[in-house]
Amino acid sequence: MIHIDNREIGEDTLYMTLLDLVKPELVLPKMNCSSKNELIAKLIDQIYNTKHELPFPKEEVWNSIDIREQIGGTLLPSGLSVPHARLRDYDGIILAIGIPDEALFQGGHQIHMMALLITSQSGGQFYLPVLAALTKISKNTEFFSRLCGAVNSKDFINILRENNPELA
Repeated sequence: MIHIDNREIGEDTLYMTLLDLVKPELVLPKMNCSSKNELIAKLIDQIYNTKHELPFPKEEVWNSIDIREQIGGTLLPSGLSVPHARLRDYDGIILAIGIPDEALFQGGHQIHMMALLITSQSGGQFYLPVLAALTKISKNTEFFSRLCGAVNSKDFINILRENNPELA
């Protein structure tokens, strides 16, 4: 059993799409940020400032993300950064999207969008499918560019609806 937005999703769930995980209050386009870490911090704050409270302090989430980032970056060639926290004793999944108003630079590469994931330590049944769906979207250059150009969360969701991958 996994928790998504206060819903319990069982093993019998046959069809779920990326859009099922995207919540308007966790899509933040046109963010004024000067670094990857600032964007991560703003997304974590947004998660805690909405109804997506976690049974962990923010610092624990931040530390988990930081440890993962130190092992190796999570930036795809397309400019999609996917930092993630995999937390012990947590059975949910949260996806927060941040789009900086201008590309951020990390090690000579640009970040055009960030998809911050918080999930269980094992990753659960949706972790890898979400990563695969995000990667697929980012490889479609024209579509990814349109998503990065979204002016608000409603616009982002409407664009995503056009090419909404299934989490198989």
